[in-house]
Amino acid sequence: MLDNSLAGCVRFSIQLMLCEAAFLVGRPRRERFVLRLAGALAAYFACAFLWNALLNALPGGLLLSRTLLWTGLFVLTLGGIWCCFDLIPMELLFVGTGGYATEHIAFALGRIVQYAGGWSEDSLGVPVHTILFRFLIYVLVSGLIYFLLIRPNRGKGDLKPGDGRIALLTLVMLMAAIVLSVFYTYDAFMEQGTFGSEVVCPLYATLCCTLVLLMKFYVLRENRMEREREVMDQLLQMANAQRRTSQETINIINMKCHDLKHQIQALAAMDDTAARSRYVAEVQQAVSIYDTDYHTGCEALDYVLREKALLAGERRVTFSCMADGGAIAFMDPADIYALMGNALDNALERVVREPEEERVVSLLIKRAGDMVLLHLENTCGRPPEFQDGLPVTDKEDKAAHGFGVRSIRYLVERYQGEALMRAAEGKFCLDILLPPQAAQA
Repeated sequence: MLDNSLAGCVRFSIQLMLCEAAFLVGRPRRERFVLRLAGALAAYFACAFLWNALLNALPGGLLLSRTLLWTGLFVLTLGGIWCCFDLIPMELLFVGTGGYATEHIAFALGRIVQYAGGWSEDSLGVPVHTILFRFLIYVLVSGLIYFLLIRPNRGKGDLKPGDGRIALLTLVMLMAAIVLSVFYTYDAFMEQGTFGSEVVCPLYATLCCTLVLLMKFYVLRENRMEREREVMDQLLQMANAQRRTSQETINIINMKCHDLKHQIQALAAMDDTAARSRYVAEVQQAVSIYDTDYHTGCEALDYVLREKALLAGERRVTFSCMADGGAIAFMDPADIYALMGNALDNALERVVREPEEERVVSLLIKRAGDMVLLHLENTCGRPPEFQDGLPVTDKEDKAAHGFGVRSIRYLVERYQGEALMRAAEGKFCLDILLPPQAAQA
């Protein structure tokens, strides 16, 4: 059996890590990243050397030995990535298999270039050959993949935890990159130095791995399109809800104007001072509804607060607000209207189920250090059920409702923030944290 040398083990490990690094640019890191990275590298090479020694001690053929070696090293890199980066399992698998496909593309292209140019270790010398075809070509191919595929698609798709297509693509890629490569790299399976072994087989492997990468990013784009379709459905639902809310606001204003007209006519005909005073008080109360005005420093937020405060007054809801609109002024006005409109509509819809004296909604928007904090709470005597961190609608047609809370989470995630919803101690609370980089979202 051909010996699995330590030099080959180290060389392959560095090549694979270089290619995986292209898929890790911009990924969230865990705390104490530098210490974690140093520890992960030390643990990786210790385990890699032990795995290499174990395979050299075991009887078996070349195919089994090489397949187990490369598979084991690949799995070890996944462990190191998980230790250093905050990724869900599907993201970890995406990064690892993408890096492996990139590594095999570089390996295959290197063989083609060497054959076409007639270059070898003897003609170039070991140091030059090692630099060019053991490391530089991997850096160049990784950079090419990054600028052509990874960077243009960053943030344009989501991986789903149960997305089995990634696992299937992983299997295809590993079979092509690990098992088949053994057949065309050693004399035991194919004569070396021929056009078939140095060009045809590597070219075929390159095309297969490239197809795998394209399919992986296609999955991301397909998921994004599905997400956008869901958002469009939500926006249609929101538009209908906003239309009903605006119509209700207009109805309130019309009723108040109608009442004022008759009250003013009654005042003109009154001689009784006590009755006149009583009517004046009623007119003042009716007019006070138009005194609700906000100057938070954000025009979109002011508009939402005025509309919802009017509804709160009509529904006998006590509404209090302390809002620094400038803290969220970086958001698109349409996003502010959708986010705050949905949040306040949900709160008002929930709170009107409570006794009139217990109907309270309060809103706080402020800067908390470098973060932006939004806290909205309302009384809630009967807490809702939760699923996946979101309250489940208690309306009969669940398929046509529940878009509001999902759109809230979606909008917050667009600005790299977090939304937490909870019910406790007779209150329903929504907490939103937006990071400082959200201003560049």
